[in-house]
Amino acid sequence: MGWMLLAIVVVILVIAAVGVKSKKKTQDKSVGSPPLDRLSQSAESGSADPDSKEYSYQKVNVLFSAAERSFLGVLIQAVGENAQVFGKVRVADVITPRKNGSKSDWQKAFNKVSGKHFDYLLCDKSDLSVLCAIELNDRSHNSKVRKERDQFLENACKSADIPLVQVPAKAAYSIAEIQSCISAYLPIAPSHSIDQESSIAALNSGMTQSENEINKTCPKCSSEMLKKVAKKGKNTGNDFWACSAFPKCRYSHEINEE
Repeated sequence: MGWMLLAIVVVILVIAAVGVKSKKKTQDKSVGSPPLDRLSQSAESGSADPDSKEYSYQKVNVLFSAAERSFLGVLIQAVGENAQVFGKVRVADVITPRKNGSKSDWQKAFNKVSGKHFDYLLCDKSDLSVLCAIELNDRSHNSKVRKERDQFLENACKSADIPLVQVPAKAAYSIAEIQSCISAYLPIAPSHSIDQESSIAALNSGMTQSENEINKTCPKCSSEMLKKVAKKGKNTGNDFWACSAFPKCRYSHEINEE
């Protein structure tokens, strides 16, 4: 009789233990997973996706600096109809690492050029194949970091057989001067116009570039500069350069300031 009572007690304890364990599992599930309506609201609001955050941007006012615009105006005239000029071209769109190593090495080589750009690129008009790249070097290129960057870019272009023309930045340029730098890479050598021949003759005769009225551009807006004579004020009768875009651009300076 005693063993029957003991068996009944054991059965009751087993049933109770199973019930407690089942209840605990149900509670764990309810704690570990949010309600369905909460998931639905989260999906609708987009908060579940960290990449859905909206960022704010602003427009860059100008693509080129004043010095870059000034050079671009002369470069376009120097190239003429022999090539197409592009500006601010990503280096990685012009050269790419050779596939002669591991994927890791290729990626490292690509990363070194992906964040850099050429100031200008000359391409054949017929198929837009690259003729040469041009870098306009101002004073910032004298720093150690920029010198290392310039040396890397020069070596990269050399390995890819892309001519890289380095042009020192200055206040004014002549078409003949720029043509002498790029003519070797153009499909047809640009012909000199009468004005260009006059510019070269003026340089050969000893005139300084500031005295030459041909192909002078405004350093602020790249418009043509006009030689004028002051009609009033303390400089009456003196020659001076004035931007042809006046009054939109009011840049001017005296001839003897150059």
